Amino acid sequence: MLFKRIFAFPNLLIYLSILLIARYLVESYLNDKRYKPKLLIGNAQDRGSRKEQEDSFSTIKNENGVLAVLADGMGGLSLGKKASNLVVRTFLEEFTRTYNIHPIKKFLINTTYISNAKVLEFSTERNIGTTLVAVLINNGRLYWTSVGDSYIYLYREKELNLLNEQHTFAKELAVAYEAGEISQQVALNHPKRDRLTSYLGYENFYELDYSNSAIELQQGDKVIICSDGINDSLSERELEKVISKRAHPLKISEEILKIVLDKNINNQDNATVIVLEKT
Repeated sequence: MLFKRIFAFPNLLIYLSILLIARYLVESYLNDKRYKPKLLIGNAQDRGSRKEQEDSFSTIKNENGVLAVLADGMGGLSLGKKASNLVVRTFLEEFTRTYNIHPIKKFLINTTYISNAKVLEFSTERNIGTTLVAVLINNGRLYWTSVGDSYIYLYREKELNLLNEQHTFAKELAVAYEAGEISQQVALNHPKRDRLTSYLGYENFYELDYSNSAIELQQGDKVIICSDGINDSLSERELEKVISKRAHPLKISEEILKIVLDKNINNQDNATVIVLEKT
């Protein structure tokens, strides 16, 4: 009887060890599912009434996080499509070949200047240019950069907040109005108020907007980036109404675009929107 007990003891240890390992694996799996938030992504695009689609965009995910970038080739300049494509491609290349992108703010700024240099190199004697908005979400933290008049929004707790400034002459007119140099009527109706004061492909490029510090995203937060073809046709109230819906970002993006196109606006610009949601 004593021999049988001694012989059975090692089997009991093995059995208990297996149970402990199984418990650890199950708990690890549940914790991984419970505490790792997902990032849902959706987008939509249309040429509008323009002859060519000059908006370029892309989203990509790797060990550094999720990058979403949108470039709007300038309609008044030639080869706007190629310029926007070049900028998006440059951001993707820099993001995928850089193993450690920290500090992220420096990465975004440096890549913006690299993109500008490449557009200038490509343009030679041709007059081309493009705007840029890019967001990078790393470990639940949002970083962004922008040049030109495209938009970056954060929707949180039923409020839509614009994160970036638009680099247009309207900003200078607003400063002149606040200083008492021009009237409000002149500031609002100036024929050049929508003229860009900064864009990629501009030899004297210097005006760049970016996040000084990361924004810690909360569950349910939505990040929206879009070209001016969306914002010029859709009020922020209309945009907020769609963004507030409980739906996948793909459906939200498609609905935003549908509302824009259903308005049948004359000379509707290229329209592109990307929506990212932390779940």
